[in-house]
Amino acid sequence: MSLAQINRDKITICYDNFDYSEDVRHQTLRDPAKHVSATTGKLCIGHYMPPGGLRSSMLHPRVPLDPCDILQAAGNEDDTILHACQRHWIAEAIRYTHRTAVEKLFSDDSTATEEPGNLPDWPELPTIERLSPRKTPHYALSPILENEGTIAGTYNVIDAIFTGQLKYDCEKDFDGTLIPVYGDQKTFSLLRTIQKERQEAALQYDRFNWFLPVPGLFHWRTNYMDMIHETYSGPEYAAVESTLHHNKNHLGCVQGHKSPFHHKEEVTTRAFDARATALFYRLLPPSVRLSDAEQIDTYIGSLSRSSFLHKIEEIRQYAFTVAEQSPMLPEPIDDEFSAHAKFLQQMETYKTLKHAIKHADIGLIKRVIARCCLLFHGSGHPKYAFLSFYMTWLTQTAAADGSLQLAVLANGLVNLRGAEDSWFEIDRLNEFFNLQMKTLMATRRTSTIDCAELFRRTALTGSYCTSLKIAIEATFGEYSNGRHQAKDASREVRHLAYQIAKSKSITKNPLGRKSPFQPEDILQHGVKRLDAGVQRFNLQVIEGELGDEDEDGQMTSTPIAALNNTVTIDSDIDD
Repeated sequence: MSLAQINRDKITICYDNFDYSEDVRHQTLRDPAKHVSATTGKLCIGHYMPPGGLRSSMLHPRVPLDPCDILQAAGNEDDTILHACQRHWIAEAIRYTHRTAVEKLFSDDSTATEEPGNLPDWPELPTIERLSPRKTPHYALSPILENEGTIAGTYNVIDAIFTGQLKYDCEKDFDGTLIPVYGDQKTFSLLRTIQKERQEAALQYDRFNWFLPVPGLFHWRTNYMDMIHETYSGPEYAAVESTLHHNKNHLGCVQGHKSPFHHKEEVTTRAFDARATALFYRLLPPSVRLSDAEQIDTYIGSLSRSSFLHKIEEIRQYAFTVAEQSPMLPEPIDDEFSAHAKFLQQMETYKTLKHAIKHADIGLIKRVIARCCLLFHGSGHPKYAFLSFYMTWLTQTAAADGSLQLAVLANGLVNLRGAEDSWFEIDRLNEFFNLQMKTLMATRRTSTIDCAELFRRTALTGSYCTSLKIAIEATFGEYSNGRHQAKDASREVRHLAYQIAKSKSITKNPLGRKSPFQPEDILQHGVKRLDAGVQRFNLQVIEGELGDEDEDGQMTSTPIAALNNTVTIDSDIDD
């Protein structure tokens, strides 16, 4: 493969499992349902790579992680950058529910604009280390007929990619090199497992220390959202205003127990907007009726910009402080208000991560990763707590040179349009490819082609079909827009904000208050468990001991060639 040879100092790899079930209406012994467990992948031409590519000498695996590396990280400091992020998201929430009045207040020409950057004096999100926009060249790997969800399958996938498809020489092409390989938690864990098993091998290639496993940020986001829902949903019988159960029922966003990621994200985002808006309603004079949106808009229009921003700061100091995140005895504790404060502050972390990914601000990403060390650890998510430790160790300590730290974070993001705000996660790119594959396979399936052959053909032609579609649309001037159009839910969010404000749920009671819903203080739990967690991390990463992070790696594997008459179900719980 000449492309891989020419750009061998710049390539990055991302791969993931591909599961596809071909059901039949009436199963028989001759014609049962079929299930494909294979692997798809993407090769990207990386950016921010040092001359000569990444080298193994840039990684210092004997440098241990210290608890102070996490506790004293910028992301865990109560500093001006955190305060600016909080002010931005509070203002954005009020802007969402009262867009016309807020944008008129901050517009010089009295006309509403669409982008926050066009509003003078608007509290912007700070910029720390933003990458310059550029398009990311990416190519689909050839079909890999192995199940990467097992240790044996992972060995075969690595061989298929680097020696089978890229045609690298095992004898000389892996001496001193370091290639980033991105994936979800299971992929990351299995890659580390095979590195531990082969660390004493004689041949450089067989030691597998020439690739660097890196967790993808899209699966990071999905697990963070699961953590938020597990912590703040609350029981249905205690669906008070501080629970997500109450909020999503009021918003009409109930979708069952197995809600998809985008549904969970919308529920929490709108709940954040409603609660921040309810905090603003607290500050309205008694003459303004909270149930009358026009009166509220008129009041906003009567404010000066400085008065509006003063109220934003007042809200921040009221509900976004460290004391409200983790209230301590003997002071009276308002359990209801404390639940709101915890949710708002932890959702601010998520919203900042999403913005940082979209605009490729790796400085903000590093801050969020350090915060996740405490949140995942305190919420009982050991696998993503381990990944948070790993990424903090890799990108914010002396374990890696600065050029390696930059390359790891920068190449975890891709940009297909070259715009400043069109970045997204590399593992999400692979998920898009899997979706395209499943769509094409569903339209091409016939009774005369078996499942394995259909996968081979679709994987080889999927990227070509995309390029052909773009060329045809450009020729005829007709374009299909596959983007999801988000529904304007500002009215529903405003009604929820009114309900929360009216109930006084989000007004702090100085004498304390009990509530049937009391979420755990996962931040303080994370701090208390930090020393033990860092010690376990150092045993697994620095000392090379096999820990429980690879517990899923012992599952048996059936090659895809043998699946034509077999039905298999592979669990991928942590993805």
